Amino acid sequence: MSFSTNPQGGPVFSIKMEMGSTTENPLHTHPNGQLIMTQYGSVTLQTDQGYWMVPPLCAVWVPVGIRHRARADDQALIHFLYIQPGLDQLPDHCCTLDLSPMVREMIIHLSDLNADYEPGSQTHRLALVLLETLNQMPSRQLHVPVPEDKVLQTIAQHMQQQPDARPTMADWAKALAMSERTLARHMLKHTGMSFGRWRQQFMMMLALQKLGSGMSVKSTARELGYTSISAFISVFKSILGETPSRYIS
Repeated sequence: MSFSTNPQGGPVFSIKMEMGSTTENPLHTHPNGQLIMTQYGSVTLQTDQGYWMVPPLCAVWVPVGIRHRARADDQALIHFLYIQPGLDQLPDHCCTLDLSPMVREMIIHLSDLNADYEPGSQTHRLALVLLETLNQMPSRQLHVPVPEDKVLQTIAQHMQQQPDARPTMADWAKALAMSERTLARHMLKHTGMSFGRWRQQFMMMLALQKLGSGMSVKSTARELGYTSISAFISVFKSILGETPSRYIS
């Protein structure tokens, strides 16, 4: 199944898609703002500036005109909420929103209703309540910045291909013919994070993809180069607020 890039509906409407296999759509934009929420499974959003993770109880907000693509794992059920420009008070940049159970249930219910509804109808009233409540949801820092920078692109590509290798910053500085201090400054300038924090965030993005595809916690930890499963669980919970086992349940 492919993602629809410009579906039609009312000023605020939601559609759902159940993926039968790992799916990734091409980079595209929308004339409406888009909120991507998973009911189960894993989704990672990519933009020109990096990646956003979508853990349970959260959703990623994509403003109008932002180039992006979403990667959904096998058997994921995703809800796409579309909002006409000017109706929301959400940020003008991508962010991960921490959704309350009530907001999640409203989005799920709206996905089951006709997207092309009449003004003043019950569906319209539900959409307006959802929009007002959504504007109050807090954001979470689950962004992995990977800008169009040769150094960062090189490191990110290696981590995706060999996530268990885990070279240190000293190893990377040597490979890139840079001093450790220069690499540390470069990382902070382009990502706003230390090398260690950025790598940790990137690893958790990979962990979400693997867990969402059905891989066990133990196998995921091993594939990411963790020698201790307890260390992996601790890092996962510190960043995502849930243990891996609770996430996949």
